[in-house]
Amino acid sequence: MTERGQRATEVRGDHIDFRGSTFLGPFTAKAEPENAEPSLSVLPSAPAAFTGRDAEVASLLHVLDPDADRGDEAADMIAVAGLGGVGKTALALHVAHAARRHGWFPGGALFIDLRGHDDAPTTADHAALTLLRALGVREAEMPPTADDLYARYRLELASRQPMLIVLDNASGPAQIAPLAPGEGQGHRVLVTSRDVQDSLPVRQFVIDALTPDASCLLIERALRKHNPGDTRVKHEPAATRELAELCGHLPLALLIVTAMLRRRRTRPIATLTTELRKATDRVRALEWDGVDQYRRELALRPVFDVMYARLEPELARVVRLLGQVPEEGIGTASAAHLAGLPEEQLELLLEDLTAASLLGPPGHAGHRRMHDLVHLYIRTVVMTDPDLLIEATEARGRLLKYYYPAALEAKFQIQEPDRASTWFQGGRNHALSWLDSERPGLLAAARWADTDDRMQAKIAMWLALSMDTYLELRHAFDDCATLAEAARDTARRLDAPEAEALACDILGGALTRLRRFDEALDAHDHARDLYLKLEDLDGQAKTWHNVALALSGLRHHDEALEAKEHSLRSYVELGDIRGAATVRTNVGISLDELGRYEEAQAALAQALAEHSAAGNRTGEATTLNSLGLVLLKLGRHDESVTTLRRALGLSAELGEWHLRAKVWNHLGLTLQGLGLHEKAAEAHRRARDWNGFLGDTHTEATAWLNLGGAYLGLGSSEDALDAFQQALKLFEETEDWFYVGGTLNNMAGVYAVTNRPVRAKSACTAAAAAYERAGAAAQAAEARRLAELL
Repeated sequence: MTERGQRATEVRGDHIDFRGSTFLGPFTAKAEPENAEPSLSVLPSAPAAFTGRDAEVASLLHVLDPDADRGDEAADMIAVAGLGGVGKTALALHVAHAARRHGWFPGGALFIDLRGHDDAPTTADHAALTLLRALGVREAEMPPTADDLYARYRLELASRQPMLIVLDNASGPAQIAPLAPGEGQGHRVLVTSRDVQDSLPVRQFVIDALTPDASCLLIERALRKHNPGDTRVKHEPAATRELAELCGHLPLALLIVTAMLRRRRTRPIATLTTELRKATDRVRALEWDGVDQYRRELALRPVFDVMYARLEPELARVVRLLGQVPEEGIGTASAAHLAGLPEEQLELLLEDLTAASLLGPPGHAGHRRMHDLVHLYIRTVVMTDPDLLIEATEARGRLLKYYYPAALEAKFQIQEPDRASTWFQGGRNHALSWLDSERPGLLAAARWADTDDRMQAKIAMWLALSMDTYLELRHAFDDCATLAEAARDTARRLDAPEAEALACDILGGALTRLRRFDEALDAHDHARDLYLKLEDLDGQAKTWHNVALALSGLRHHDEALEAKEHSLRSYVELGDIRGAATVRTNVGISLDELGRYEEAQAALAQALAEHSAAGNRTGEATTLNSLGLVLLKLGRHDESVTTLRRALGLSAELGEWHLRAKVWNHLGLTLQGLGLHEKAAEAHRRARDWNGFLGDTHTEATAWLNLGGAYLGLGSSEDALDAFQQALKLFEETEDWFYVGGTLNNMAGVYAVTNRPVRAKSACTAAAAAYERAGAAAQAAEARRLAELL
């Protein structure tokens, strides 16, 4: 460069103007338009393996896009809030880099970590100094006071083309407000914080954990970025999905387990999944030496420790108590009893916890829930502090004293819909709605009997026993069995034989519906022995009836009928018309199963009249359904159709959807008997779809089986076989080997008439094996005989 060229060189801020200079040798430079501002960027690198935020990215870019038509949504400041470790920084930097690639911020981009949750957060004054240095202001030019610093910061921005300023990890408005750009040419500020910034004029976004698919994809991308040959996620999809679930789909936790997997490069993902599942403190187990790409510690517990420590005492107390309820959350009314606070006061605290990202927004039925890992963390905090354990026990006691009388009244309301109630003025539907909304909390509270507080244990036990009618109505037989077992064990510990007998009887009923008939009989036998010792005739009557239902499941129809008649005599002796009518309906069903159709019809007709007299409309609907089937078997098809249509209407009116699905099945059989096969197929399809929706696998299988019969009536053999195959799969799933044998027999018949003798013989042989497994010797012998003929 010549002397003249050197003199012509002019230093302007953070770049050099070489216009008018002479160059001796090669030189590379970037041409800038006349009067162009220098563009600078101090953004950290874009996040590696970023995934799963398409909707959030699109929304943020829309707000940042200078050409977008946003109307009233326009904002100079945009804030992203969320739980610690949820990936706010990664999202902000991904969006910032995308915005820069679009050319939206020609003035450049600034970034500062405000360390809002560190022991010594960055002050707004220090942040302004840092940003001014990045903008090229020399130390000697820095103003002496904070107000002047902010003024100089705004002045620098006002003279530049649009810039994006990312304020990461802010603790609150005191760190953010002074760093607003003021006058400018389209500057935007993108803030990340664990707290919602509702005191500032910001466009607020709140992000949650990733979806399961995005979580798995993040693990895979992170592993393959480290080692492109790592195919563990591809080969272990189930283990990866469980690992992501154990991480609560929280990005920080996912990055931690990814680091663990990198170190264990030769070990299956399932080994880490097993370790985390068995960990006594999973939150503490999610820790790894080192830092992420933004130099942040790979440990979850410290993040939650800071989050919890920052809470005011009353907020900390409420969050500890909310940690005692299930992950599904709890409604405000129930939470108020748990916390011992008026609803209005608690609602304000819940809103504060939601703004701090410790609770989600109100969901179904107004429930609020916390993230799974936060829930685990809070429970660990309580379990390790004796004083907090006492606090939690007292809170549980308050909730139980609210739940038990309400649940008991709801049970009575279900059983007697016309009963006047101060709790559920909307009647049966109101009671069911409350039980549905509070179900997770009720199920959890009913298992709070494992305590030295005998009164609390007793209330929890009776709460468990009050849930049987509702859980049976909802076909939640696993939950019903679990609560009954817990109640039985508590009753034994408390030496309460009345409660133990009831618990055993409820347990047996649930086991019958789960098709665990032998276990059901054991439970009922124990209940019956206890009722005999207690001289409780009502209890004995109920237990004999339940024994009969288990015997029917085992297809011991003669013994079942005998047990039902024993129960019926007891109810008649007690003068219990409602109980007698219920048992008489089941006597009719047993007579039907034994082929004694005239007697069955008479018993069901009498039961129908008794249900009507007792005002038991559910009993009426159930009896009409059984009566319609018996009328079909008696060849009285028109009466059967009329009866079943009455059952359909009544079950719909009562909201008895499981019963309604069964009625559709029986109506389909009647329509087949009338030769109306297309209408029959439609009825069976309705039964199939309803039972599938309701999760009643066995009845769904029956609908498939009957649908196959309707297709045969329509002359569609292949459709029939497809339906039988579906029925077979579901019957095998429920381990009903008798119906497995019957379905295989039907398939054998179709194969035979369509000239596929080898398949027909194979189906008959399989049917014989299924019948033998079911203990049906006569049917097994007939299936073997048919196989030999083929």
